[in-house]
Amino acid sequence: MTEILFTLIIILFGVYHAWYVREKNKEVSKLVNALVSRTPEQFRDLELTDKVKPIETPAHKEPDFIPEEDMSDDKFKEMIDREMD
Repeated sequence: MTEILFTLIIILFGVYHAWYVREKNKEVSKLVNALVSRTPEQFRDLELTDKVKPIETPAHKEPDFIPEEDMSDDKFKEMIDREMD
């Protein structure tokens, strides 16, 4: 029974420590933004950029290019039909 209690206490301390580090990092980020900005508008903009997640560009898909010489007649006809659709 005491092992379970000690395990729960250790888990709770771990969760508290993770929360504390997260909150401290947010405060440090705010302090750095306040030191870097020269005007309240710049500070507001820096805070806003921290909250917005970056836009991820879609991965570039390579075209399925196969030289005509390497294709069979059936494959060539299939590729043309696919392009026409």
